[in-house]
Amino acid sequence: MRLYIVRHGDPDYERDDLTEEGLREAQALGEFLSRDGLEEIHSSPLGRAMRTASYTARATGLPLVVEDWATST
Repeated sequence: MRLYIVRHGDPDYERDDLTEEGLREAQALGEFLSRDGLEEIHSSPLGRAMRTASYTARATGLPLVVEDWATST
């Protein structure tokens, strides 16, 4: 088993999303990871994390599992 821990793309913290650069990074990551035979994709519930992971989910056809515990309050 291989486990990847990925930090979100370049963030726009005010909107809890990604910048244009972050979107390009997330898309490139999704394309790269789609060739690695992933079996699951998990994300924290933060918008920037889910947006980053969504590109990999789309590229692989896997569901994105949101882990509510994976955030600090």
